[in-house]
Amino acid sequence: MPRSGIRVIMDRAFRMPDCIRLEVGEPNFPTPPHVVDAATQAARDGRTRYTENPGIPELRTRIAEHFTRDTGRPTDASQVTITTGAVAALYTALMSITNPGDEVILTSPAWPNYLMQMKLLGIRPVAIPTTAETDYAPSISQLESAISGKTKAILLNTPSNPTGAVISNTTMAEIVDFARQADIYVVSDEVYDRMTFENPHVSAASHDTDGRVVCIHSFSKTYAMTGWRVGYAVAPPEIAQLIINCQEPTVSCVNAPAQYGAIAALDGPQDVVLQMRDAYRARRDEVLRLLSSSGIDAHKPGGAFYIWVDITDSGRSDMDFAMDLIDKRQVTVVPGSTFGPGNEGRIRISLATATTDLYEGVSRLVEEIKS
Repeated sequence: MPRSGIRVIMDRAFRMPDCIRLEVGEPNFPTPPHVVDAATQAARDGRTRYTENPGIPELRTRIAEHFTRDTGRPTDASQVTITTGAVAALYTALMSITNPGDEVILTSPAWPNYLMQMKLLGIRPVAIPTTAETDYAPSISQLESAISGKTKAILLNTPSNPTGAVISNTTMAEIVDFARQADIYVVSDEVYDRMTFENPHVSAASHDTDGRVVCIHSFSKTYAMTGWRVGYAVAPPEIAQLIINCQEPTVSCVNAPAQYGAIAALDGPQDVVLQMRDAYRARRDEVLRLLSSSGIDAHKPGGAFYIWVDITDSGRSDMDFAMDLIDKRQVTVVPGSTFGPGNEGRIRISLATATTDLYEGVSRLVEEIKS
């Protein structure tokens, strides 16, 4: 099992407490106080025992209501499984719809944990290379070339980690229609759905007419709850039951107080979400200005909180550049090859960093590219 390059960089950074951290995708905002209060009160009230495997009914009901409103697809609480972060939702979803030896189509660049999970499950990944020219979305002709008799699903991520690309409504409709004609599933990782800047997020579920889309969501990014480990999967009824069955022997259930905190996150004021989104957009614009003014190319993200930066002018591989940046400038970034082959000329930086550190880190990044 190869390690994620993100963790390799993080481990090195842990030994350098004064470095500027631009590698980790974790909001620098605190969890909203009303969420903390709700979880604390739940613990004090004795709500510290096992919950139902798929999660407490109140939380599943709230999510189903929100999902119905956001996607226009009527969704029942029984279709929702509360999971230990989005990673567990993704893992049990893939476990539910594939057998070892099956194939899953995904785009490159892609979050490295996708490939790690597929390796554990014996799935063969079929990666489609994407570029800025197509806003890092797959074309139907690429999907047609990638599909085989062993294909079980297409794995999407919108907004994307690492590029921040947002799949348009038209493209999403085409992809789901392709999956319908090919009779395969769509697994859609939508953990950054509330973090879009110009165009709204489009869920794959909004185009699902016959129950083949599984959506993966999380409270981590939206509500700055990364350490709480609360995610969820929304799936067609027969797949939802399989996800629940797979969760029982792996993690049993998500811890109870965190689930009550998640209810408070959904029911409470949403201004904190808008404030974080607006802050990321302002940081995006300033970082792009800093890079552009130095002649450095970077993809303008439509969502999430990452910038995908071209470092070919440095004359070094992405990993060499990232290590030089740590050792010489005390700044951490993620090498592009972490997100799949063909991305060696890129790095990912995170906007989820205090602005002073972010802008100073980008300035040092520019200096290292130009050195």
